[in-house]
Amino acid sequence: MNPSDVFRKRNLSKVNFDYEDLIGRDLSDTNMKGVDLKNRDIHNADLSCTDLSGADLSGTILFYVKFRGSDMRGANISNAKLWDAELYGADLQGADIRGADLFYADLRNADLSEANLSGVNLRHTNFEGAVLTSTDFTNANYDSHTLDTVSKDAKIILKKQGNLW
Repeated sequence: MNPSDVFRKRNLSKVNFDYEDLIGRDLSDTNMKGVDLKNRDIHNADLSCTDLSGADLSGTILFYVKFRGSDMRGANISNAKLWDAELYGADLQGADIRGADLFYADLRNADLSEANLSGVNLRHTNFEGAVLTSTDFTNANYDSHTLDTVSKDAKIILKKQGNLW
């Protein structure tokens, strides 16, 4: 077993990660429901197909992290740095993403229904096929690249609520 795989496919919902280095770890297919990972550095990790519903990832550095197909319903991702993060097909319904930095994030086919993206950096973020029903884009910063990837209805809302970079 690869040392980075020790957490893979486990129930870690009650684990205290205060003293665990999670940089580059494979946490895919893991139950991490409700865990507290705020203000941590977890870059280059694989959290694909992981249950992070209700988890606290606020202020966390998540550069190059894979969240493909993860359940992140109701998660707190506020003020997190998700540069180049893969959130393809992730379920982010009702997630608190306020103030996060989603620079070059891949949110294709993600469900962001009722998510709060106020004050978020959306430069070069890809929303192709994403569900954006009742998503809050108040004061979100976006660029023309991002605007080209959102649906017609979401484009109207983003232009109205957000700020063109």
